[in-house]
Amino acid sequence: MEELARRTIISKQVNMMLTYLFISVLLASNANGLTRKEIRRFKADTYTEQNTGLQGTVSVTTTQGTHTIVSNGIPDHATADYPTQRNPNNIIEQSYSFTVPKNPSVADQSTALNMGPIGIAVNGIPFYNPWTRENTDAVESETFDECDGHPDGRGRYHYHKMPSSCVFNIRDGIASTIIGVALDGFPIYGPIDEDGTELTSADLDDCHGKVSSDGSYRYHTTEDFPYILGCYRGTVNN
Repeated sequence: MEELARRTIISKQVNMMLTYLFISVLLASNANGLTRKEIRRFKADTYTEQNTGLQGTVSVTTTQGTHTIVSNGIPDHATADYPTQRNPNNIIEQSYSFTVPKNPSVADQSTALNMGPIGIAVNGIPFYNPWTRENTDAVESETFDECDGHPDGRGRYHYHKMPSSCVFNIRDGIASTIIGVALDGFPIYGPIDEDGTELTSADLDDCHGKVSSDGSYRYHTTEDFPYILGCYRGTVNN
């Protein structure tokens, strides 16, 4: 009887360990990817953009291993009357299709940011890196409209810095929600951390991200350089 009881206890312990291992692996495989709640945040407000007379569109399609974000690149908020004296470019409708991994993972080495889109905001407008083509701080060197964006030479309206004035609101002590996703698949959140404190670049790693309380990695925007991303922590396939 004692031997039977001992085997029963061991069997239960083994089953518990296997169950715990299975759950841990399952959570780890999905820990960094966009959640259903985050995906639902990708939508454009009903707003007719004054320069194009068009409305912004954005949608997310999920397959077994990827999310594909499709957007026409039209901002769903107020913009300047382009071209302006300091920005000779027009806003032109785009045909964006960004595919990001469903379950991104931290790479062995970070990857330098490219020029052009490095991520996509929840309203379908791309994020750019913090530099100009002359390798200067874009936020200090260039001009932006009241919603913190502007078009480039190809008519692509975009953000170099945290678009807090129109895409989301910073509320003191209230944790930020998702504002977009980087091309490596990691979500981008606003500057208010889970404990209600406002983050700066000093609180984040070189790529401008950190691990949240649930063990997932995410980027955070801040008021200081590099504003959105400093590098890619994951792998970019675009």
